[in-house]
Amino acid sequence: MAVLNTGLSDVHWLPGGARLVAEARAELPQKDGLAAAFTALVALRAADIAVPDQDEVAIAAGTVRAPASLPAGALSRNEFRLPIPLDETAAGTSAAGLAAAIRTLSEDRLAVVPAAGEWSASTVSDLLLGLWELPRVAVLARVDPAELGAPDTPERALLDYLDTGIPPLWTNRWRPPAPHHVLIAGVRLGAEGTLLSVVDTYRELGDEGVHDQPVEWVAAGLESVLLVADAGHAEALAQAVSYAGLRSGGAL
Repeated sequence: MAVLNTGLSDVHWLPGGARLVAEARAELPQKDGLAAAFTALVALRAADIAVPDQDEVAIAAGTVRAPASLPAGALSRNEFRLPIPLDETAAGTSAAGLAAAIRTLSEDRLAVVPAAGEWSASTVSDLLLGLWELPRVAVLARVDPAELGAPDTPERALLDYLDTGIPPLWTNRWRPPAPHHVLIAGVRLGAEGTLLSVVDTYRELGDEGVHDQPVEWVAAGLESVLLVADAGHAEALAQAVSYAGLRSGGAL
């Protein structure tokens, strides 16, 4: 289990988590309406699979864009190479479409297993615990940002949460009209609280796109999860889902 001392506390990266952070920061920000494609692109590149851009993933996933809803200070990025449809009423990327894009663009070198069920702090923690023995893994999460804490929550408040388990008072000011996609790359463990290292799609959210969230708030905001690993580890991903008491439905 890789450990990095960050000053706040030690962060235990999921296998390959530090590489995901590096790839995400190199690609920031997402293109307008392509948060799902951004996370999949990062997962693909972290697995040494060359993909030209977010557009390629979006087309493969069947993404339909919506008008941009940006965090404070973020700039629109709309230099699309490919014609990605724009339709506010039908906008989004399905989990099945995103999984298919990852498999197709990796030429089946990567397995994608969904996790679904009743999300709680314990099920999220158990799911992540089941992934530590893999060589590398990417956790793609679809979340409601309104349930998350502010990405710029003061360090002192996060430290207090780790010590006491009482979540900080700072709530997220960015509340887009539709769910958002992020990656979960690491865990910080305290005496009473657990923080998850969230890799976001805008530089303005957290420290160059990475921010810490109480596991309770991530669980409250979770809508769906895709687990991505090398193709030979599909069964291990499914076992991790089962261990957490969640449903996988098999590899997509």
